[in-house]
Amino acid sequence: MDATQAGKRGLRVAVTGASGDFGRLLLPLLEKDPAVESVLVLDVARPEGDKVEYHRVDLTRHDAESELTEALSERPVDAFYHLAFLFGRVRNGSLAHELEVMGTLNVLAAVGRARIPRLVVPSLTAVYGARGQHPALLREETPLLGCPHSRFVSDKVQVEGQVRAFRERHPDTRVLVLRFAPILGPTVNNPATRMLKRPVVPTLMGFDPLWQAVHEEDAARALHRVLTTEASGEFNIVGQGVLPLSGLVRQAGGQPLPLPGPLFRAALHALGAVGAGGLPVALLDYIHYSWVADGERAETALGFIPIHHARDAAAALRRS
Repeated sequence: MDATQAGKRGLRVAVTGASGDFGRLLLPLLEKDPAVESVLVLDVARPEGDKVEYHRVDLTRHDAESELTEALSERPVDAFYHLAFLFGRVRNGSLAHELEVMGTLNVLAAVGRARIPRLVVPSLTAVYGARGQHPALLREETPLLGCPHSRFVSDKVQVEGQVRAFRERHPDTRVLVLRFAPILGPTVNNPATRMLKRPVVPTLMGFDPLWQAVHEEDAARALHRVLTTEASGEFNIVGQGVLPLSGLVRQAGGQPLPLPGPLFRAALHALGAVGAGGLPVALLDYIHYSWVADGERAETALGFIPIHHARDAAAALRRS
């Protein structure tokens, strides 16, 4: 039974990663939605919420799959949001890999066994990579070249491959992957927000790539909107317009500092060494080349139209 056909009872929604950025954006909307009866949170910490039903699950444990399967077998679930992805500072890359890659395998196995009719997984437009030979607009069928030196991006590419294989094995499950442009706003914490919140932002001299951004309010709306959509597949979730990186920096209240390549890398390494870094050196490609995703499919198939322009999303960082 699909989430749009839950009968007279309300929708029952399961969520991993409720305490992460995506979870904190989505849960308040699920709480306010009169069509949602309950929210089954599968996490290591219990969030606040009148609709929350909590089961403690650690996706990095060897028995996570059985714990998920047990929790999902208690009552029918109409939609599963797998949101357990890391965007804050990660000091243990192996732990992040265990959570995102191995944790996703556990989730997919449990969702398949429970025959849940709808699965939603967030991703990033960064999975396309940033390359000089890329087309002006990156559409959903563009190959996912990723960023070979960044485990942060490579893990997301690997997860997308896992989800694609799951969709092929479980055609009765409606699978939606939302590829978000950098999410900016007063409550989120990711590599883009950490970079743009700095008063002075090192940039690469001679390069000012076009960036997109999506305001956290639009990101939350997109996540909530796919709870009942009839569409499936991959969708780019982007805000209105594009800006050069220098423009985003200024809108966020900072000052870009163009540096030649060797000095730029040295500056990033120095900032990272004292814990003040914003964008890791491994993500240098995104400061070098433009990476602009086409949001048309999300507009036509999901009816998602962003409210905020990229400049608004960056300006929201000033108030955070």
